[in-house]
Amino acid sequence: MKIGICGGTYDPLHNGHEALIRSVLAEGLVDRVIVIPAGQPPHKRQSRISMSRYRYEMAACTFSDEPRIMISDIEIKKDSPSYTLDTAAQLQERFPDDRLVLIYGSDVLVDIRSWHQPLELLARWPLLIADRGGLQAAESRLIAADLSRDTGAQIDFFPAPQIDLSSTTIRNLAADSQPLANYVPACVDAFIRRHALYRWKDELDRIDVSLWHELAVIEHVLWDMLTPKRLLHSLDVLHYALHLSFCHQVSARKVAFAALLHDCAKCLPLREQEGLAREQGDPQLQSGALAHGPAGAMLARRKFGIEDPDILRAIVCHTTGCAEMTSLDQIIFVADKAEPSRTYFDLDEIRVAAERDLDHATYLTLNGVQSFLDRTAIQMHPYTQTAVSNIRKRMKHNADTQTVIDNQTMDD
Repeated sequence: MKIGICGGTYDPLHNGHEALIRSVLAEGLVDRVIVIPAGQPPHKRQSRISMSRYRYEMAACTFSDEPRIMISDIEIKKDSPSYTLDTAAQLQERFPDDRLVLIYGSDVLVDIRSWHQPLELLARWPLLIADRGGLQAAESRLIAADLSRDTGAQIDFFPAPQIDLSSTTIRNLAADSQPLANYVPACVDAFIRRHALYRWKDELDRIDVSLWHELAVIEHVLWDMLTPKRLLHSLDVLHYALHLSFCHQVSARKVAFAALLHDCAKCLPLREQEGLAREQGDPQLQSGALAHGPAGAMLARRKFGIEDPDILRAIVCHTTGCAEMTSLDQIIFVADKAEPSRTYFDLDEIRVAAERDLDHATYLTLNGVQSFLDRTAIQMHPYTQTAVSNIRKRMKHNADTQTVIDNQTMDD
């Protein structure tokens, strides 16, 4: 069997990517294609690429109709930077009786000499290059001829539609709420909108690259700890919480770690969650659906090295709320309930309030929780009752203070 390997960042996967991959199958040049979203691309260490689960899911939905295409997380699960040579070698070991070929657009011909050990890579595996016609195709063939002469590489071309798209342009369009239907597959368009994937791009671009890489390392560990759905939720909370951190001048670092790790224990067996919760020590949160908060705080300390008490407290109380909630506590609490992919009770009002007034947003969220508990005949947790009482008092105090200020202004 002949298997094509097609790797890329896919941030997002667009119509050009899809056309290239489907074309190589349509031409009968390979029997199967393995699509490989990049993990930690060595050439993009100074950039903030979207988290892996987002990029994997966009690839998976695009090709869900084609059994000859497999989406692989082989690079995502690597502990080290992803080099094509290493990935191809791993796949060749997995498929020892099959022939592997590397599938790329023609732009790779310009860059491949600068890759990790290009001579060994080109000596072991042939290239299949998309031929999109025109003057660019003629130039690509000249470059390919030079590359073959210098390295002995086997390079073949295949016809593919000429679709010139830029992932950067698409991200910018999404950030401006522009339609993407002409640029990405329909399922990718829906995915981007559902998860507000690039909505806060300008703010996320202001986050220190080193912090983003720390978060990517945490996601790498969470990949096998959480279900895909739970990890997507955690990433949505991360994005939304970071947006709120900019709205309210709260430490992005604290918000990011608390948001990404708030559900880190959620997929553990209940017995393990409850055991960790008992170790955390809060007798009010040691059983059932509430145990994953304190269990997550314990796991955040042990597995991820989080010692900051503010972060750990926000993880502990993200489900119930707590007394005297800080801005960090409120951001994680509200983001968990109102992140973009959530669709239950009236979230629009909460999201509008969260932009300008965390107390009001927290109060609305607590009311929503109370309404849900009333409908399901579940008694409100004491911590939630305390949170409601505290927020009411704080809002009344702030309103009274504002009234005094307004009266003084009128007198002046």
